[in-house]
Amino acid sequence: MNSRLAAVAIAASLPVGVFADSILLDIPAGDGTDIVWSSGGGANSSFFDISSQNLNFYEADYGTPGVVYAWDYDSVDAENPFGTNSTGTLSLIASNPSQFRIGSVVFDISGYLTYASASTVTVWADDVLAYQGDFVLAGNSEINSIFVELSGASEVRIDLENTSPWAWTGLDNILVTSSIVPAPGALAAFAVFGLARRRRRNS
Repeated sequence: MNSRLAAVAIAASLPVGVFADSILLDIPAGDGTDIVWSSGGGANSSFFDISSQNLNFYEADYGTPGVVYAWDYDSVDAENPFGTNSTGTLSLIASNPSQFRIGSVVFDISGYLTYASASTVTVWADDVLAYQGDFVLAGNSEINSIFVELSGASEVRIDLENTSPWAWTGLDNILVTSSIVPAPGALAAFAVFGLARRRRRNS
């Protein structure tokens, strides 16, 4: 297995008018990226904090170049010389929920070489189940894109659980779209505007 460190490049679009920000978390093959996390570590962007558990980096031979897969190396012992198959967790926590919330997440999962793998993927928004999918992948020729629309979550957790004997399911290309949180002044303006419209209709 390759290094435990997962390098994640972030590309963020700037807001134009009322459009939301989009932040791409790409797990590339190589160095010189903006974010690095490991199974026991974390990182942060301008918009949210990133933490992970039991997610390990693999560079090649999946459907996309560079993925993270779920495996618990911390459990290596005499009975488990290669660690144990487990659930990997990626958490995105908004740094300032009053200004930035997560409106949707899109990500890819793929298999490894020609090996069959089975896994369950769940997405949690503020500890409420937002998505669950079961996948059986026939190697790296198959890539599945998962889209989950959320209603302005302040914390999103993606769980990748291996349900086959080996961890041949990889996670990559996590696109996070923000949900614009109006400023207090804007909310007050909307309220006044709505009240004025109702009064005009009533008259």
